[in-house]
Amino acid sequence: MTSTVLVIVLFGALLGLLYAHVLPELVHDWWDDPNYSHGFLVPLFSAYLVWQRRQAISTTEFRPSWLGLALILVGVASLILGHVGAEAFISRASLIVILAGLTWFHAGWSMLRVVMFPLAFLLFMIPLPAVLFYAVAFPLQGLAAQNAAWVLDRMGVPVLIDGNVIHLSHISLGVTEACSGIRSLISLLALALGWAALALPGAITMAVFGIVTIPITIIANAGRVVITGLIGQWFGRQYAEGFFHMASGWIIFVFAFLCLVVVDRGLRFMLARTRSPR
Repeated sequence: MTSTVLVIVLFGALLGLLYAHVLPELVHDWWDDPNYSHGFLVPLFSAYLVWQRRQAISTTEFRPSWLGLALILVGVASLILGHVGAEAFISRASLIVILAGLTWFHAGWSMLRVVMFPLAFLLFMIPLPAVLFYAVAFPLQGLAAQNAAWVLDRMGVPVLIDGNVIHLSHISLGVTEACSGIRSLISLLALALGWAALALPGAITMAVFGIVTIPITIIANAGRVVITGLIGQWFGRQYAEGFFHMASGWIIFVFAFLCLVVVDRGLRFMLARTRSPR
């Protein structure tokens, strides 16, 4: 036990030196970028997932493997490549690769399988590369604008859509990057997968629970734009852009959370029906 603690402390110190410039910038992004403010909670939740698996960890036989060293080298190479190429995502994600390699090297593949999900969950704390972020954000902006315009039109509200801008008779709404729903999508996906890991059995149910976050986010974000448009149309721009605009993000997230509750109950019902004797 003492030797294990010493090894953990030693490699923790080495990783601290390797990532002395990477980790402070990552924490700064969590603090500065509202899209990733959940990053503070991700390592804590991953640690809890490891602790939850403590019985499986204690009963898993340690079988060190030199194959883990290859994975460690891949992680170190990614760290260097990310630093040379000024690609923060690669540099930051390399930490997860190195942690996986260290686990494989010291404890074996079976142990790595036990902690694979907690390690993979750490990806949610790393901001997406700009190319991928905007590749997701732009289509979400268009979907939010089109869906909101369709709903408003069905409600009898005169509406004209011009790209990502919705023109009403008394107000024009620009569905910007901040209103695209990508923040809700990332946070909700992290919540859904964490929820599934704690409460739902099996990889298939986890995958289903994660996939449904996409339509839930699209519907919820379109609803936010519709409500904002109606408030602006009926009461004026100052009300649509004031307190409600800030609070609506939380309101929509609560709605999405309740949708996940419904999906959770549905999955549990189907699992119970599948397992019940006929």
